[in-house]
Amino acid sequence: MPKCSLVIDLGFGDAGKGVTTDVLASQHPEHSLVIRFSGGHQIGHTVSTEKLTHTFSNFGSGTLLGVPTYYSEHTTVFPPAILQEGEFLKTYQPKLYLHPLAMITTIYDIAYNRAVEKQQKHGSCGLGFGTTIERNKAEVFLYANDLQFPWVLQQRLQSIKTYYDTKLDSQPKSVQDYYKNELKDYNEAYFIDSCVAIQKFYSVNTLSDLATTFEHFIFEGSQGILLDTQHGFHPHTTWSYTTSKNAIQLIKSHLKHITDIDIYYVSRCYQTRHGNGPMSNTETVKLQNNENEANVTNEFQGVFRTQALDSELLNYALSCDAMHHQNMNIQKHFVLTCLDQLPDFSYKNLLQKLDTTFKIVYGSYGPKRECVKTLSQ
Repeated sequence: MPKCSLVIDLGFGDAGKGVTTDVLASQHPEHSLVIRFSGGHQIGHTVSTEKLTHTFSNFGSGTLLGVPTYYSEHTTVFPPAILQEGEFLKTYQPKLYLHPLAMITTIYDIAYNRAVEKQQKHGSCGLGFGTTIERNKAEVFLYANDLQFPWVLQQRLQSIKTYYDTKLDSQPKSVQDYYKNELKDYNEAYFIDSCVAIQKFYSVNTLSDLATTFEHFIFEGSQGILLDTQHGFHPHTTWSYTTSKNAIQLIKSHLKHITDIDIYYVSRCYQTRHGNGPMSNTETVKLQNNENEANVTNEFQGVFRTQALDSELLNYALSCDAMHHQNMNIQKHFVLTCLDQLPDFSYKNLLQKLDTTFKIVYGSYGPKRECVKTLSQ
């Protein structure tokens, strides 16, 4: 029976979407497809097994199980990073399907992002995701489909370079200098070569092309609802819909035959934020077993912050997401992660404060899929 599973982060990101996706992919890996429907190459979703701990950026979190990844038209990809990560994971035979209109990030997008972020300090991770979206909104395009045509790719790159040269004219000298410094060692030929080299990892397809090839469509979300471009807190937001909005639209457009839909809402048992911007002013938390935290201080994002959970923010995030699938028969689940880091946390007390009823509540007591347990159902 075909089904869709959506993995949605209720906070500011970093909640455990990777391990949740890995658990779902492990159910029937040979029939599963991980779908990236928001965000892009800037994500960092960590999956741990007995053999390897890996933080995925360009491939879905089911890759260690042999599950391929589909990038929709709502996402971005960066070819040099695909090449690097793909080579690292080649033992697992990683496979990507790219929608023809998946947006391509270039070094020009990254350089401009970093130059402006140094001035604005909005909390960007400095990987060019937002500037790629902004450039496409300005109708200066580069798509996955273009990567197959070298001459077209060269012309598109020249257009993008000209676009940023024009934008820099209105920026202060400090931004102009930072941008130029980022590009000083850039080799455009290497970028083009990367676009050619990654063709061994991907094919260009629409989701409709794949609708009957797989039975379990796992929609792996990005960041969190509190960073959503509609529902987050400007200017410290992402250029993406991090709710289920895009996923629901894709299901309605390409997977109409599927009526079995589950949403797995994910939150750590404490509040986190990696990057500038407001956090709810709750009490501090004293964590255990967090020595291997994957989120570290970043030159652009800043420090990784933690506080106690705020049920009001969870209810806000749940209400924001609910408006995108009204009148649909969807089963809702709750996944609480990092419970081993906060032993005194009471999930029962939290559930009493939430306005949403969940079919099953899961808890993760460690980084591996084996550490995810059913708490209530």
